[in-house]
Amino acid sequence: MPRRLGRNTFRHLLDLSGAVLRIADLRGANLSGTQLIGADMVSARLTGASLILANLSDADLSHADLHRAVLRGADLRGADLREAHLFGADLTGADLRGADLRGANLRRIRGVTEREVRAATYVDQTTKFH
Repeated sequence: MPRRLGRNTFRHLLDLSGAVLRIADLRGANLSGTQLIGADMVSARLTGASLILANLSDADLSHADLHRAVLRGADLRGADLREAHLFGADLTGADLRGADLRGANLRRIRGVTEREVRAATYVDQTTKFH
């Protein structure tokens, strides 16, 4: 059974690049500034997590729950966010170039427009904007 790490603060302290965090329970965790380059975060629970300025480039966040997560200024270049749940997430200033958002739930995201998302990422008819 996974240990819940939510509400813990790891801000600017951790380099978890390449870490395997599949199905990790990180609800409410403060991971601001954390290096998560290429991390395996498939189906991770990150509801309400703070990922401000986190580096998630090339991370696998497919099927992850990022409901109401704060990703302001996060580096999501090349991240796999297929089927991820980003309902109400704050993506202000996030770099989404090359991110795969096919099938992702982007309803009520903040800080970025549908047009900006479409210009920078891989989306298709399964990506949910409304």
